[in-house]
Amino acid sequence: MANISNLPDVEFYDVIEDQKNYIWLAANKGLYRYDGKSYQRFSHPNQKGNSLFQLKEDHEGRLWCNNVYGQLFYIENNRLTLFLDASHLVKGQLSPYTISENHIRLFTITGVYDIDKTTKKINKIFAGMCISNTNLNDDSYVFAINNEGLLKKHRVYKIEATKSKKILEIESLKLIQSPKLFTLKNDVFLTHKSEDGNVIYLINTITDTVRKLQTPSQLKNEIIYNYLNINNEYWFLTTSGVLIYEFENETFRFKKQFFSLESITDVEIDFNNNHWFTTLDNGVFVSPNLNIRHVELKIPKSKITASCTLQGNQFVLGTNDGKLLFYNQSNCIKILQLPGHKIIGNLFYDDQQQQVIVSINASESFVVNLKNDKITDAINKFSVAKTISKLNDTLLFYGNYKEGIVYNNPYNSIEKNILRSSRVKTSVVHNDKLFVSYIDGLFQYNLNTFSSEEIQFQGHSLLVNTMSTSNTAIWLATQHNGLMKFENNNLKQSSIGLPEDLLINTIKSDGDVLWISTDSGLFQYNTVTKALKSLNAQDGLNMAVNDFLVLKDAIIVYLPQSFYILPKGESLFKKFKTSKIKIEAVHINDRDTVVQSYYKLPYHLNKIALQFNSNGFQTNKHVTYQYRVQQLDTTWQNIPLNTHVVNFNSLASGTYIVELKAKNVSTKNAVFSSPITFVIIKPFWETYWFYSLILLVIIGLIWLYFRWRLKQKEEQRITEIDKILTDKKITNLRLENLRSQMNPHFIFNALNSIQDYIISNEKELASSYLVKFSRLIRMYLDYSQQNEITLQQELNALKLYLELEKVRFEEELEYSIKTDERLKTNQIKVPSLFIQPYVENALKHGLLHKSGDRRLIVETKIIQPNKLQITIEDNGIGREQSEKIKRPNLQHKPFATKANEERVHLYKNKLKRDITIEVEDLKNKNQKSSGTKVIITLPI
Repeated sequence: MANISNLPDVEFYDVIEDQKNYIWLAANKGLYRYDGKSYQRFSHPNQKGNSLFQLKEDHEGRLWCNNVYGQLFYIENNRLTLFLDASHLVKGQLSPYTISENHIRLFTITGVYDIDKTTKKINKIFAGMCISNTNLNDDSYVFAINNEGLLKKHRVYKIEATKSKKILEIESLKLIQSPKLFTLKNDVFLTHKSEDGNVIYLINTITDTVRKLQTPSQLKNEIIYNYLNINNEYWFLTTSGVLIYEFENETFRFKKQFFSLESITDVEIDFNNNHWFTTLDNGVFVSPNLNIRHVELKIPKSKITASCTLQGNQFVLGTNDGKLLFYNQSNCIKILQLPGHKIIGNLFYDDQQQQVIVSINASESFVVNLKNDKITDAINKFSVAKTISKLNDTLLFYGNYKEGIVYNNPYNSIEKNILRSSRVKTSVVHNDKLFVSYIDGLFQYNLNTFSSEEIQFQGHSLLVNTMSTSNTAIWLATQHNGLMKFENNNLKQSSIGLPEDLLINTIKSDGDVLWISTDSGLFQYNTVTKALKSLNAQDGLNMAVNDFLVLKDAIIVYLPQSFYILPKGESLFKKFKTSKIKIEAVHINDRDTVVQSYYKLPYHLNKIALQFNSNGFQTNKHVTYQYRVQQLDTTWQNIPLNTHVVNFNSLASGTYIVELKAKNVSTKNAVFSSPITFVIIKPFWETYWFYSLILLVIIGLIWLYFRWRLKQKEEQRITEIDKILTDKKITNLRLENLRSQMNPHFIFNALNSIQDYIISNEKELASSYLVKFSRLIRMYLDYSQQNEITLQQELNALKLYLELEKVRFEEELEYSIKTDERLKTNQIKVPSLFIQPYVENALKHGLLHKSGDRRLIVETKIIQPNKLQITIEDNGIGREQSEKIKRPNLQHKPFATKANEERVHLYKNKLKRDITIEVEDLKNKNQKSSGTKVIITLPI
């Protein structure tokens, strides 16, 4: 029996379990729902007052309740919804109601009303002051009061459909107190309080007749809150707890009582057969197993220190103050006090002698004769006993903290045989052999010769803490090898299915059944059927079981100041169930979302948490959970106990089906939740279309690259062809230039000059002239093979040319070649034979037709960084006058000049060299032509 802690209130009126295994509690402070781990309060903004009453569930699974103000509520979509405010009907009284498929029937002091659940239309079907009601099948029974003169008419009506029928009338000048109608099984009862106490009537629902019953004495003066029919028993909930009766032959027969000090208002049995008791002032009690009874010692200061079974269902308890308490199950039949306040350490019952050996935790012991309750001082014969075993009619084994002894005729003689000097732990007798567990090993003794043999396992001594015998074997709880079985001189480890690393405190046999106590509760093992069952906190045995007694019909588990009675039989062991798993919340990236079975999420919403629960009493302690993600897990993953959330962080893209299962620790079968599917969409850079796009881009880039390379090669080929053509053209132009420079007139004049020198016997002049002419011809031929020559080479050729032309002009030509000192003429490249045509033009067209004062100036200088300017200036007749004196067939540009212009064009457009040529006509003060100036600009 457990009083629930952390309750939100202490005053409770009703309790009910819904179809989803939630426990609902109607309390003074409001309506609460319990899910196995916490309480959730439900309220409505228009609710008048906190208190709610009369919890009921309709055909649709909706939970209903009401309050004293006449408001009717129901739970839907996880919230409290106001159905109807009927305050104008109930007049401030708490009115009972019933729920059918289509309407609510409300019983008030103004009458009985049917309220349509869909339209909320109110139909009055009975007029009268209704005080109480009950239902049987589709019929309603109503206790109503009518005033007729001075008489108060107290009547019971039966309402079938919308028609009413009077079946009982009680006339009284006073109002009847606390009338209540209730249905138990197929019977309808009426109770009310009179001057002589509670009165009970039985209404025959077939004949509609009424009989007054004999009120049980226990109910005579009790305030009755409620009535229940549980397992064909009649439960009356009163100020003195729960009174349980059987009803036969129109007579109540008392069976038992629970919570005699509590005011019990309602009882609910949940899906695991836990009994919930609500009280008016002390919270809620839960009994996992009503068959387990708890008995307090009647002596407050005494503590239980030893025990032993007697005959049948009798047993004796020894205390720390020398008392022997004799019980027949829960009834203490007598108490014996030993001389002085002794701490009783051990008790042994000799069935044959009907005597109890009492071992004191000091140098004392006693023998109690149960025939006459005589206590005999045995001095220290059995003091500080660890174990006592009866060997036969005359022999008794006694073991203490230092030796094992066999007494012959132990009650009347001091004859003894010390078997072994070592601390004894426990002993048993089986198949005419004595088995003794010492602190250093296990030995078996022959009862005739007392010769000993050590029982070892795999060559090592056995350290046995406790042992017991079944019909065919000895069961040993060892310190290092777990539970073992010794049968037919064969020792082996037992595999009965106990939890691993479980420490066994005590083993006791009951025929073919072994009872095993541990810190985790009590286990029952059937050695024939191999069935293992357990009793633990879920069964109401919420403690570590150290020692216990096996009676004829019950097991006694004792604590220092109380004990539990566990009746044998199948009713002791419950078959636990596990409530369906409910997914309470789904959190995506730490944000709550609507719970659904399928989610399709973008790649960045990949942090997922599932919050879940399996309803029931203390499921946070008794239900374990596992999960499995089909794409990730091959086995189920355990979730720690009392953990109701599972997290998945940074899920990769893909489809994940999450499964959950829950299992009560005392069951074998698990329940499963509906799987939830999460689809995490791939980021765009991981999709097939993106891969396809990248592949197309790569193919496109490769195609563009090769196209560019082909185009580049084509352009390179064209460029090379252009270059070849350009070079060819330039070569042709050079040749043309050369041809212009070596025109017949120039050569003829030069040769004439040489001839004249020869004829005039000017040998030296002829030789010098001929050398210069040959050098110039050689230069022209040499430079014509090159596209570019140095500026110095160009100027040398030009100087040599001018020297020869000066002879032609009969020394009437003055020329000068000026060079900027900053110029490195040996490093600067210029097109070969580029300046000479312009100088030739100046001589041929400008200076040749002028008489006297013929001047020509050639100047080279830097005008900008990396810019070379070549100026050819003459003081001839000018271009205009020269055009006038040309012969008609020479009205075109000189061939060399035209060739140079073609070369300039090729250099600028094909070779990307910025060469410019400007021709400027010079004027004197009178604006008459005074010469020509050619300006050539080219990059260095």
